[in-house]
Amino acid sequence: MGKQESMDEWFQTAKDMAKAEKELKIENWVQISICYGHGHQSVTLYIYDLPREVYERRRWVIRWRVARLQCQYPRDDVYTSFYHYDKRSGESLEVSSCLSKLISAKAQITKAERRMNEYIEYNRKNNMFFDENTDEELVKFRNKLERKKTECAECEKRLEQLVERRKRQ
Repeated sequence: MGKQESMDEWFQTAKDMAKAEKELKIENWVQISICYGHGHQSVTLYIYDLPREVYERRRWVIRWRVARLQCQYPRDDVYTSFYHYDKRSGESLEVSSCLSKLISAKAQITKAERRMNEYIEYNRKNNMFFDENTDEELVKFRNKLERKKTECAECEKRLEQLVERRKRQ
């Protein structure tokens, strides 16, 4: 696999992830805390709660604020901490979170469906004995894909229930 193929695959994965986020109606937000001190003795100076797109465009504001505060507190470490989350559900978007795993699973399903369709198309053109209903590999793959889709749908239902509970509070 060449570099171009791996880059194309990486871009396709990013597109699949974005599609999954859109289907799940994810609202990407980031909570930025600016603190100073050490360990348990740290003090929070500012907390920003912003849409992620705003933060991405205005990173310089946070860097400027940190630099200014570092000048105010020269003997202490001034640092930032970031918490990425979905505003609608309140769930974390950190790498190991349930919501991130759901987004990843949906993207994997999209990728698997694309690969399955490529496999079917290739075999229809190049194998005159190909029957998609009896091809063992394809039948196994479809069964596994259906299980994955069912699991994903159950997770989506739990997410919607969480959103509904949050709205009522």
